[in-house]
Amino acid sequence: MITCQVSLFPLGREDYEKVVLRALEWLKSFEVEMEVTPLSTVMRGDDEEVWKALRALYEEGVREGGQVIFTVTMTNRGSR
Repeated sequence: MITCQVSLFPLGREDYEKVVLRALEWLKSFEVEMEVTPLSTVMRGDDEEVWKALRALYEEGVREGGQVIFTVTMTNRGSR
C-alpha cells in the first residue's frame, strides 16, 4: 500500500481551481482512498492503483490546464 500527498498547480490560468477540480473528478474512477484538503490531496491504496491515479491526475491537469507544477510526496511506511 502507498500513501501519497499530491498537489497540482496549473500555471498562467485564472480558472486554475476549475482545472484542479476537473482533474480530481478523474480520481473517482480509481480504487484509492482520497482526502481533498485546501492545499493538497492525500491518496491511499494499492501500489498499482495509486500509480495509475497519479498519472491520470497529471495527464488530466496538462490536458485541461497546459503547463502545470505537480508535486508528490509518497511513502510506503506502515504498509507492510
